[in-house]
Amino acid sequence: MAACLFHLCSQNVVALQKGIQSVTVFWSVEEERSEDMAKLLGMIPGLDWSRPVKLYACCIDVITEMDGLVIAGVKQVRRHTISNGHLYTLDKCQLKTPKLNGDFYISSLGPADMEIVRSFWRYSFTETREVHLKMITAFPSVAIRMKSSKSLKAKETDVQNKWDNGSMNEKHKDIPEEERNDEETLVSWIHSYKNGLIGNTFTVKEQRRRGLAKVATQTLAHHFLQKGHIPVVAIDSSNTTSIAFHKSMGFKWSGAVEYAIRFPEGTSLKDLEFKLP
Repeated sequence: MAACLFHLCSQNVVALQKGIQSVTVFWSVEEERSEDMAKLLGMIPGLDWSRPVKLYACCIDVITEMDGLVIAGVKQVRRHTISNGHLYTLDKCQLKTPKLNGDFYISSLGPADMEIVRSFWRYSFTETREVHLKMITAFPSVAIRMKSSKSLKAKETDVQNKWDNGSMNEKHKDIPEEERNDEETLVSWIHSYKNGLIGNTFTVKEQRRRGLAKVATQTLAHHFLQKGHIPVVAIDSSNTTSIAFHKSMGFKWSGAVEYAIRFPEGTSLKDLEFKLP
């Protein structure tokens, strides 16, 4: 029986900029016939293969198999590679309660954080602001904030309680968002995506080398493992620092992936409504 797993990024939450669609596809190239997969791909609702389609973090073997396939009566004539990367997974995680030095505490990303998160995101061109906002608020995330107010001690106690009861990704409902934004500074973060990846990890320059990114990553990974999910990150091949960072936490190489755009007959780069890097 043919088995094709796909995630349609152009629906609901993770839509790309106007003018392009996106999909994450996986199947076993050793067990399935490409022609059967082409039929299944052609049946994905809402995906128009006569327009350019971004292949989002797809395994190299799968992308290669898709070259030249006729899907929904449309043949690919060109594949434009945006970047190559690697998948790293974590199948076990033995963590102690995160310890943050100084005036830091852990919470989740909220709507007011979207612009600062987006401003440091290398691949922000792939998402509209509206969709990026939904992405960081609808899926698990970790935000590390620096706070100097008198309520810091109470927040640290709250973090301990949330870690103990497994609700680390719940927002601090006892503090109105507008009040939090007046008193605190977002300094490190990581969030998850609809296709199951975690990433977009970042720490502001002034607060680096304090272990904040490690605490954020381990906290989100712990959350995924508690829910029975495997934490997976996709890292650009050129980002050797990130690769070493994740390996130091026990992430293992799982496979090579590619971000590419499939151009059908009659389309080209000039048909895209945004500039590729």
